[in-house]
Amino acid sequence: MEIRKRDYETTFVLKPDLEDEEKQTILQRVKDAISEHEGEVTEVDAWGKKQLAYEIKDYRSGDYTILEFNAKTTVVNELERIFKIMDGVIRYLVVRNDA
Repeated sequence: MEIRKRDYETTFVLKPDLEDEEKQTILQRVKDAISEHEGEVTEVDAWGKKQLAYEIKDYRSGDYTILEFNAKTTVVNELERIFKIMDGVIRYLVVRNDA
């Protein structure tokens, strides 16, 4: 049985005091995880620093990035695992886009 690809969107918030190089490393790691699951990133939208609605881990602001991609369903677990172990990530969310 073949696992079909689906459209997903992930939003992640990084610590605001990260260097640009660290932000790019995290973004590249996420993109690599998607491509390892035969996925394709269709859009990257870097919002930059925004005020948080409430304090998270002693931070009042965060650096937002939204990624749209399509991949096999196994990618969700892998992305969540990566987000949990990366020190620079404050919050994340992966959702499936239904047309």
